[in-house]
Amino acid sequence: MPGQKDQDSPDMAPTELAPTELNPDGVASVERVVVESVELRPGDILRERYVIERLLGEGGMGQVFLAVDREAEASNPHVALKMLGEAFKAHPQSLKALRREASQSQRMNHPNIVNVFYFERTVEHVFMVMEFMQGSSLDEVLDKNPEGMNFKSVWQIVEGCAEGLKYIHNQRVIHSDFKPSNVFLTHDGEVKVLDLGIARSLDEVNAEEGTTRFDPDALGALTPSYASCEMFEGLTPTEQDDLYALACVTYELLTGYHPYQRKNAMEARAEQLEPVRPKGLRNRQWRALKSALAFSRGNRPATVGEFLTEFNPEAGKQNKAPWVAAAATAAVIAVAVTAFAVFRLDDPDQKFQQATLARFPPGPDLVDTQRAQSWLDQGEFFLQLGKDSLMSTEYDRGISQLLLAPSSAYQSYRLVLSKSDDASLRDNAVSGLLAIAVAFREVAIALSENEAAAPEDVAKNVCSSLEVYAQDSAMLELLAQLDDQMPNRVISVRECRRLVESGKVSV
Repeated sequence: MPGQKDQDSPDMAPTELAPTELNPDGVASVERVVVESVELRPGDILRERYVIERLLGEGGMGQVFLAVDREAEASNPHVALKMLGEAFKAHPQSLKALRREASQSQRMNHPNIVNVFYFERTVEHVFMVMEFMQGSSLDEVLDKNPEGMNFKSVWQIVEGCAEGLKYIHNQRVIHSDFKPSNVFLTHDGEVKVLDLGIARSLDEVNAEEGTTRFDPDALGALTPSYASCEMFEGLTPTEQDDLYALACVTYELLTGYHPYQRKNAMEARAEQLEPVRPKGLRNRQWRALKSALAFSRGNRPATVGEFLTEFNPEAGKQNKAPWVAAAATAAVIAVAVTAFAVFRLDDPDQKFQQATLARFPPGPDLVDTQRAQSWLDQGEFFLQLGKDSLMSTEYDRGISQLLLAPSSAYQSYRLVLSKSDDASLRDNAVSGLLAIAVAFREVAIALSENEAAAPEDVAKNVCSSLEVYAQDSAMLELLAQLDDQMPNRVISVRECRRLVESGKVSV
């Protein structure tokens, strides 16, 4: 067996006798098992069960080895052994740290949390037995994507991380050291959160003064680039500390670099650093990410779940105006949601963005980036005002704020497109125009499923959406239904349809 030596070898490792077995000739034989040395080698056997194959990696808390579990099913005998490092073992709370991680991980049962099977110790080693995963750690993925990744790939990773963190938070546990090296992406596309080594239980941090409890801060194991200001200040941990770390990781996935130049939160706050907006994010998504990156808890979302909802690319399509619930039965709402799912326009929306950029090349009178950014901010301001008005059923006011007024969201975004050649600002302006169309689209669909809604209100929102997005198939289909069913009651519908068909309505 690899890693074992002859009994007569002068530098022989100590051995111990394993249970006696009969060889094929019926003669009793004794297997010699190497008692592990401090430095593990391929072929070493721990607890007469785990055969070391190779080193998988090293981290702040120790080493991880690939091993064969001789008592496991033959179809899947491989496990990962997480060993406590020599330097870490010298710390008086280190054993408690690993035991704690094993205990907390063993009671976690979630597809985005690594499986931990056992906590073991021998004379020389203390280790956890975990599932063996094939794939790459997230820091390796980041190294291979120095300029960031496309949003679809980022969203899949962020969603998996967030779901894992949400789960442990529901178990009243804070991770406290979330970072790329503590996320693993399997070859099967699964996202796994691991290393709860300094995780803190909310039940313990809320315990009375004077009680004996595990103190993760004494280990000094937090990672500065991903730790919130509150962690440096020694405040009681909350979900928002993990959220700050998740936001930093999300930003890195999108851009390829850390939002604060790898400076810790305390340094970044002292220097008043501001993260640069990643390209391609919609306004809602950027607001969610930027707030999660805030230095103060009071400016971050309260939970990882809140952040995930706002960062979700489908967020604008999932949120339903409050009057729908008040005016319709549960069955009607279900129909509205189903109908809206049918009207998803992911690919056409992308075509809309490409066509709009081509339709509005930068004009001759360009302005500087700061001026264009101010128009973009103005557009975002009126976009939110208009959406709030629509949610309050003030449709005429909402149409004015979003579309018709000289200082509306629509006109603000058009200014950016016509007077700026900054690619990022132009992309954001197109996203703003699409957000306007989606706002009207949502209201129109919700109202169309509400029998109590005035058909004129449905028509106002349908036509307003088509003013911005003339090729929106969902709105064109709804327009046709209105025109066929209520030709004598909704005069504006016929006019709207004629304008669209004649090509006089353009984005």
